[in-house]
Amino acid sequence: MKLPNKLHQRALVAYGRAVRIVDPVRFQLWAERGLTMPQVRVLFELVELGERSAGELAEALSVAPPTITGLTDRLVKQDLIERREDARDRRVVRLALTDDGRALTAEIAEQAGAYLREVFDALPAGRLDDICAALEDLADANDRLRSRTAVPS
Repeated sequence: MKLPNKLHQRALVAYGRAVRIVDPVRFQLWAERGLTMPQVRVLFELVELGERSAGELAEALSVAPPTITGLTDRLVKQDLIERREDARDRRVVRLALTDDGRALTAEIAEQAGAYLREVFDALPAGRLDDICAALEDLADANDRLRSRTAVPS
């Protein structure tokens, strides 16, 4: 096993700090609605993928189907998602965001984005362009690595 050098360690710490920047904003919104992180993952997975069966959602989130059932039961009770009959197969139940679910996920994304814009505005002139280039390089390196290896989504 290759041990990380000092630059790798610095990058790991910096990345960890950066990805947690908006956590306080998001956590506050989740707490106000009584949501857990796994429930929020379900909501944003439905934002990204659209309507899905419970099995598809469990697979996308790498959890067991009974876990999805518990999570979605609570989200249905909160009127954030709804169950729908599949038009092609009545035995299949599809899960979709409700209007309230779409509004909540949009609010979370907007407030997190607004906070990030404040952080970006606090940077010295010219640094945001450097940060964008570095993040694009990081994402490109990840894409190249994923195309060569089986990395979980």
